[in-house]
Amino acid sequence: MSRTAEVVKQAYDLARRGDHKSLRALVADDATWHPAREGAWNPCRDGEMIVRTLMWRAGSANRLRPGETIDLGDRVLIHLRGRRLERLGAKGLIPRLFQIVVVRDGRIVSMQDYPRRAEAYAAAGLEA
Repeated sequence: MSRTAEVVKQAYDLARRGDHKSLRALVADDATWHPAREGAWNPCRDGEMIVRTLMWRAGSANRLRPGETIDLGDRVLIHLRGRRLERLGAKGLIPRLFQIVVVRDGRIVSMQDYPRRAEAYAAAGLEA
């Protein structure tokens, strides 16, 4: 597993355990997180907002966690697993949610959710 994928997995593990302090150390101060649907969720505009949102999403309410990952160097594309994905912007008969996370210098600097695999692959420059 690459260092980028390890940072993302560690972030989700810390969020699930509710370790705010350690998780905050993994997220850059100026990091951003954009939701799958504009208007349904407000984007996170700084590291503290991302930490709170990630802890809520990975906690008992949704149990969001990374599944299949594709390493793209300083980015990782993740197929997210969890409960109630449709309210987080997932689409389809079986709701699925994808995410691209950018890591620089061992810290998360950007997160973007996608409701469909094809959209996530296109944003990552891959073929679906």
